[in-house]
Amino acid sequence: MDWLNPQYFWVFAAVPAAALLFFWSARRRISLLSRFGDSPVMARLTNTVSARRRRWKAGLLVLALAFTTLALVGPRFGTQIREVKREGVDLIIALDVSLSMQAEDVAPSRLERSKNEIKRLLDELRGDRVGLILFAGDAFLQCPLTSDYSAVKLFLDVANPSLIPTPGTDFGAALQLAMQAFDRSTESESSDEKRTRALLFVSDGENHIDGIEGMIQDARSAGVVMFAAGVGETEGAPIPTGRARGQTTYKKDRQGRIVSTKLEEAVLQELAEEGAYFRIARTASSLNKISSALDRLEKSEFAAEEYEEYDEQYQWPLAIGLLLLVGEFLISDRVRPGQKKEDDTLTATDLA
Repeated sequence: MDWLNPQYFWVFAAVPAAALLFFWSARRRISLLSRFGDSPVMARLTNTVSARRRRWKAGLLVLALAFTTLALVGPRFGTQIREVKREGVDLIIALDVSLSMQAEDVAPSRLERSKNEIKRLLDELRGDRVGLILFAGDAFLQCPLTSDYSAVKLFLDVANPSLIPTPGTDFGAALQLAMQAFDRSTESESSDEKRTRALLFVSDGENHIDGIEGMIQDARSAGVVMFAAGVGETEGAPIPTGRARGQTTYKKDRQGRIVSTKLEEAVLQELAEEGAYFRIARTASSLNKISSALDRLEKSEFAAEEYEEYDEQYQWPLAIGLLLLVGEFLISDRVRPGQKKEDDTLTATDLA
């Protein structure tokens, strides 16, 4: 047996308190009547009031309070087996951490804005498994597929360009690593069911996908749905490399000219040809729409857990309490004068 709200056990103290209050009220009423006049006279004046019925009404109210308090505490007994199935898709987020993602054409920077948008996306997901890949000129699996979104956020917080010093934006390396992560997750599962898999690239697209068309086709053939989110503005922005004495230094080419980086949407749109393309711009973001796109994909069952659950039984004491209240309401403490002997009306003895 268990209790739903054991913190309300203290309310049971109201039951004996109510009983004592009714007892004190009855004694007080008799005392006042005895002071008002002679006992035989007062007995005749109150011959339409049944002391017995008053005691019944008081008893019913006390019992109703006890049963409604029991319902509030919430008794639970009798267990039943429930099965909970967890369904969703396997989603790997490939986040570009190359130096160009430090550009500040979207505040506070392309990288920081991307991390914030991904966190908002994680808050909207339900039941999906998520992995995180960081890539630049190389790729690194920062977090394998997991349903622990808090862990993904922790790994996301530490993402920065220094983790992958190899310059560039190698979509091929990220795609290859994502496929390996998907395969590794499938091998670790005992189920033969085919998983629904999705890959989201978050990048400024500053590279070409020449030479990886075969990898893209293989991924699509394997059932991987690819999405892409473009970060930044198409006008271009310089790349900060450091700050000193209130001055910001920017990346320069060999001729000493400041290098400008801009969003290359065509590359990302080509990657997401069979999925969807989203935009993270200076004043708006459409990345949150990916959650509805994932909902349209076929869900895979990750796990089915069985657990014992107590049956809620609060309705029974609540019903009894309500019936007692109805009974108290229907009983009148008034009687016809001819019934005084049968109903034990107030007598001189009661007023003594």
